[in-house]
Amino acid sequence: MLSHQEASKLHDKVAQAYRHSIELMEAEGEFNAALLNGARQLLKDNNIVMDSGVGSPLEALNNTVINVPFGEDDAAEA
Repeated sequence: MLSHQEASKLHDKVAQAYRHSIELMEAEGEFNAALLNGARQLLKDNNIVMDSGVGSPLEALNNTVINVPFGEDDAAEA
């Protein structure tokens, strides 16, 4: 079993790998949904939460998503 210090180092490496991979995807303009979901889940599992301030990427994403019809009822309203 890993010690707390060993687990912490491994956790840091996983976070660094996600960050590096996302930076590469951004540079190439091609995104892997599974990798992004893994990074999202790592943040969620570690209670990493950010406020979506005015002009932030989270606000822009929200403004985009709220206009997407996700079901038949949503499509009828649009």
